[in-house]
Amino acid sequence: MKKRILALFLALICLAASVLMFSSCANTDEGKNVDNNINTENLDHIANLDFGGADVNFIIADADGDDYHYRSIYIKEEDADDTLNSKIYERNIKVQTLLNVNIVANDDAHKDTSLKEWFGATLQACDQSYDVIAARQYDDIQLALDGCILDLNTLDQYGADYIKWDREYWATSYIDSLSFGDKTFWLTGDLCLRYTGGYYAIFVNSSMYDDILRPTYGDIYDIVRSGNWTLDMLTEMVQQCYKDDGNDKLDVEDQLGLMYPINDNTNGLAISSGVIFTRYDDGIPKNNVNAGNTTLINFMNKLRTLINTTGVYFYPDPCDVNHYIDAFTHFAAGNVCFVSGRLNMAELYLRDMETDYYVIPCPKYDTQQETYYTAVHDGINIYGINYHIEDERIASAAATLEAMAYYSYKDVRPVYYDSFLKFKYTRDDNAAEMIDLMHDSVYTDFVYIWQFSKDMNDLGFFLRRNLENPNITSVIKKRSASWDLGLEQILAKIESFDQG
Repeated sequence: MKKRILALFLALICLAASVLMFSSCANTDEGKNVDNNINTENLDHIANLDFGGADVNFIIADADGDDYHYRSIYIKEEDADDTLNSKIYERNIKVQTLLNVNIVANDDAHKDTSLKEWFGATLQACDQSYDVIAARQYDDIQLALDGCILDLNTLDQYGADYIKWDREYWATSYIDSLSFGDKTFWLTGDLCLRYTGGYYAIFVNSSMYDDILRPTYGDIYDIVRSGNWTLDMLTEMVQQCYKDDGNDKLDVEDQLGLMYPINDNTNGLAISSGVIFTRYDDGIPKNNVNAGNTTLINFMNKLRTLINTTGVYFYPDPCDVNHYIDAFTHFAAGNVCFVSGRLNMAELYLRDMETDYYVIPCPKYDTQQETYYTAVHDGINIYGINYHIEDERIASAAATLEAMAYYSYKDVRPVYYDSFLKFKYTRDDNAAEMIDLMHDSVYTDFVYIWQFSKDMNDLGFFLRRNLENPNITSVIKKRSASWDLGLEQILAKIESFDQG
């Protein structure tokens, strides 16, 4: 057990320091927790700290090579021509001035790779080069199980109880879903541009919709508002949009109803259809991906019907990010009515689209489901503190993360979320209402987040790789025992950590 004698002594004589507590600040609907934080407050708890110009070193894993994660943390110089980059640069200046620290980002991590593979062994060997681990959720979450990441509930023992994740700039419910018992390793929220930009959504070609579908179905936004936007309705609509180009086969040259790129959409649509990956037994998370989960089985069957519907172009490879580029290129060209993706696809691929488009949430399973639940892409950054660094660096890292999150909420979010996502990269005021709806209904749970851990025996890719399997129930029956065991192993590892 790592000894922190001095920090423990300081903790005893500084009883006024508060201990981090779990606070979900969540609404419950059909057994689901959704973020609804209201506590913004201020930075009084760190306003008088001075770390003497210490470097706070970040190691950053980017996702899909799209630059969002590195950009979230660090801009090298002020860019007057880019409002968002300027705000991020100014945020870091404020944080550095407030705390007397120097934010340093590692350039080598600015690439599409996982820290688990690239840097994990070094971290486990007690490397102290980096203070903050900006990990990619789906394949770097394992670092916590490998003993690389500090349990944030022990920060008070290091005189570093500075992170208040019950406040709005942190994604409180998401963080709670990452946590187990009294152990919390990872943070995310407004500091990560791709947390908000990673909401799964449906993009709609407004010209095609208005010409073909509006006479029958009415305004697409009114359909969402009425609660009638479902997988069945999407399936009906895509058939009506299809027009063959004359070669009697479905291909990308046709007028298509829907393009369904890269199968991570399957996980996002599962959440929007009310699939719960975790059930609880006396507060202990249990795997809910089993044959008894009728919501899951029904969803997979209905989604298989959708992708096999005439007018749907389905990309079967579950991992090729180039499919997103291809799908949104065809959508921007105007021959696709619907495309599934994530909000930041608008900035990446639709900036030069000549015709307008609508943005709406992913569909519900049916009209009996009350809420449009929203999933966040599993490639978001989650932030942890290197367990192997010394006490004073733990303190500066914790305070820096807190200040960066706060100023991201105050200064960066109004530009990225309220200006860029809602207005600059969408084409009408109704889209802003839809994006707020997604924001207010973000859902996740323990198994959904940890499903990419190696202990979970490939659960993370199971739904994606079995989307066309008509025998999904029998396959789940064969695999669920291994997932149950994997979850037990994860919980046992977390419970075994003693970082006091």
